[in-house]
Amino acid sequence: MGFLDDVTGLAIQRSLDTAALRQRVIAHNIANVDTPGFKRSTVLFEDALSAALGGEGDPDERARRIAATSPQVERIETSSRLDGNNVDIDMEAAELAENALRYEALSRLAIARGRLLRAAISEGRR
Repeated sequence: MGFLDDVTGLAIQRSLDTAALRQRVIAHNIANVDTPGFKRSTVLFEDALSAALGGEGDPDERARRIAATSPQVERIETSSRLDGNNVDIDMEAAELAENALRYEALSRLAIARGRLLRAAISEGRR
């Protein structure tokens, strides 16, 4: 693993990528709210990331597990509407807002981490 490919950096990177994917999936669900027979999709990732972060192994091993972890898009087959569509626009809007907040927090975390690394490098030169 490289200097910047540590556990924290990879976890942030994977989480940002997942939030971007989740945004696209939710937008797709919302766009098809009135499509008969459409089944909504959801993105699964957090449990897999938690499993990769936990467990035994040195930091390099944990970083490799995180690097190998990727989000999965799962189609939800259940339906409560007569037209076979299972998109609930209120739920999708709430998930969209939650995902936007998550992405913003992760972005700020990545920026703060970069500043800390830059400060450590600058202080090391003195």
